[in-house]
Amino acid sequence: MLALRQGSRGRANAAALLLLIATLALPAPRALAQSISSAQPFVFAGLSLETTRAQLRQRYPQDYSSGNTLDIAPERAQDHIHQIEIATPDGSGRGRLLLSFERRALVSADGRVLRAAGYPRCAEIEKRLKALFGAPTRSDEFIEGDTDGYMNRILIWERLLPQQAPDQQVEQLNLQCGRSKGEKHFWALSIGVARSVR
Repeated sequence: MLALRQGSRGRANAAALLLLIATLALPAPRALAQSISSAQPFVFAGLSLETTRAQLRQRYPQDYSSGNTLDIAPERAQDHIHQIEIATPDGSGRGRLLLSFERRALVSADGRVLRAAGYPRCAEIEKRLKALFGAPTRSDEFIEGDTDGYMNRILIWERLLPQQAPDQQVEQLNLQCGRSKGEKHFWALSIGVARSVR
């Protein structure tokens, strides 16, 4: 802790020293302006906004039917991904990539639930994303309106892509998690990736 001398000059010197220390502790204006990391587009489990319909068909030939959404059979699911919705058929990067972690319930022909729906823990997916992309840019937790205390947790990573068109230069990856009232752990629901204007 700084010792203050008596008198106005001592206080002024101490104040100047404190201001200098505070200034050095803050990021430089340029770094502050670029708090969004500048890098390559986000890729998780080999999937990105550039993933095309043809690539999806090649990667999951037994599950692919048509369109931009793919439901993956539980026995072929990798990285906890059970549904993929690609942004565009041609991989242009416009739109949104959505990766769903919900393992759907298994229900018998007579309507009995043989296996409940399930999700991986949010902490597991968050750990993988941090290993790939560093700490999230920001996060948010909130309770939705009339949901009996259902808590949402959203972790957001952002990247600056100056090589993209002006309306596509900020890429954002959102990990959406949730937990019911009384539950201890958050569960990973989905990852969404989209681009927007800088």
